[in-house]
Amino acid sequence: MAIVRLLERFFRILLVFGFAAAILTARSTEAAYHRIPEPGPPTIDREVSEAPSAKAAADFMAPSAAVEWTYHKTSDNLHPDGNEQQMLWLMNRARSDPAQEGAWLATQSDPDIAAARTYWGVNLTVLQNEFAAIPAKPPAAFDVRLYNAAKAHSNYLISIDGQTHDGQIARIDAAGFEYTSAAGVVFSYSEHTVYGHAGFNIDWGPGTDGTQDPPGHRNAIMSVSGNYTNVGYAVVPELDPATDVGPQVITGNLCYADTAFAYHYNRFLVGTVWVDTNGNDQYDPGEGIGGVTVNPNLGTYYAVTADSGGYAIPITAAGTYVVTFSGSSISAPVTRTATVGSTSVLLDLKYAGGNTVPEANTASATSVGSASAVLHGTVIPNGSETTYYFQYGTTNAYGAQTTSRTTGIDLSVAETVTGLSATTTYHYRLVATNASGTSYGPDRTFQTAAPSSNSNGGGGGGGGGGPCLISAAGNGAVWGAADGWLLAGDASYRLRAAPRPDSDLPVTWPNLQLPPRKHQTNPMMQSRPSSVSSRPS
Repeated sequence: MAIVRLLERFFRILLVFGFAAAILTARSTEAAYHRIPEPGPPTIDREVSEAPSAKAAADFMAPSAAVEWTYHKTSDNLHPDGNEQQMLWLMNRARSDPAQEGAWLATQSDPDIAAARTYWGVNLTVLQNEFAAIPAKPPAAFDVRLYNAAKAHSNYLISIDGQTHDGQIARIDAAGFEYTSAAGVVFSYSEHTVYGHAGFNIDWGPGTDGTQDPPGHRNAIMSVSGNYTNVGYAVVPELDPATDVGPQVITGNLCYADTAFAYHYNRFLVGTVWVDTNGNDQYDPGEGIGGVTVNPNLGTYYAVTADSGGYAIPITAAGTYVVTFSGSSISAPVTRTATVGSTSVLLDLKYAGGNTVPEANTASATSVGSASAVLHGTVIPNGSETTYYFQYGTTNAYGAQTTSRTTGIDLSVAETVTGLSATTTYHYRLVATNASGTSYGPDRTFQTAAPSSNSNGGGGGGGGGGPCLISAAGNGAVWGAADGWLLAGDASYRLRAAPRPDSDLPVTWPNLQLPPRKHQTNPMMQSRPSSVSSRPS
């Protein structure tokens, strides 16, 4: 009997421990998604120095020979490391094409990112609309002084086993970077760098649409809350199971430099030299090529890439720069051309092993209507005659393509596609082929607009929506076209709307006089959703 009682007590203990373990597992899972970048990232603005110092003035004098710019990396070439360069690469890609960034964030299949979106209830439609409303911005250059401040802050967060902005801006000051505006972002609980980037740019949190209010991290990274031209990311691993932070503790410092001080600039050639070893068209740690000399034909400075492949070169004058990449595993010098105005320019080199296979880069579509769109991209032939075209269709199997064209030089290309279906999502990509092989640009999407309609004579300007043509037939009938719709009516000008046929419109009759009418809003017009800010306090 005693043995039976002992067994009963043993099983009860097992049940209790099992139940407790289940609770802890559930809580730990929830906690992983409950963690968000530290709310309320700090921003600061201050006056520009009145006059350059003597040291600054000397720095502005062009030397007799080109000088290596070394502030884009640590002296041992180890930082930015692959994770830090990935943060920078993702940020600059997002700035160059905010609409595509929104689509990418909304469709990211990484399980940690997907779980966080679901946990916070991120409204993916609102998210994409918000990014579509952000204008493209120049890239930011990595600066070792901002990195040193960021690393010190990440180490501080590990020491307190928490997440805070306390002392973040003061550490920038202590590192010796002079600025007129600054912002800081912090995430002590990043699972990996893509997760950290997504956490900052989605800015998930307890807001109406599943994001922080305001999305201060996003505004800093996308250069919305200020003009941030310099950045320092420190990604510090923390794998101690006894601590609450980690596995990555990420601090980012973003600034606009005070150029009255020596070695402070706001205009750079910025890029990454890398090999896409896994073919995902995205820079990943370990893909950078270090030790590559990046030398423009104009200006004061050149650079040598860090081990992670990143570089930055200050630009001291506007102009067209021919930039040569050479050394390390680059088998033969590669040249790229960049036109520099008043802002920084992103100039990546995705090396294709011998550099003979062309590069195809798909860009965002423009002028998207209900039945047409303009597709954009960049072709880099890499020294060989290259054929290029766009594939497009309602799936990523495409099924249609534009006319094939050829080029022997780096070229920004655009093709108009027509005959599309309204209110439909289309996939597209740029394809480039030469004698050495074929490259495929990343798959991108756009959605065609809904067809316009006008039941109130929009051809006369009242219904709105777009250009309109009114014409008259000899029988007194009135015809018109607006936004892909055909309007028809009798001599009393009571117009009816119908889908426009593919044939040409009736010839416009001269001296057609329409009676005056009041401006009326077309009730059938679909209004474009406005950008909604959704960030909790």
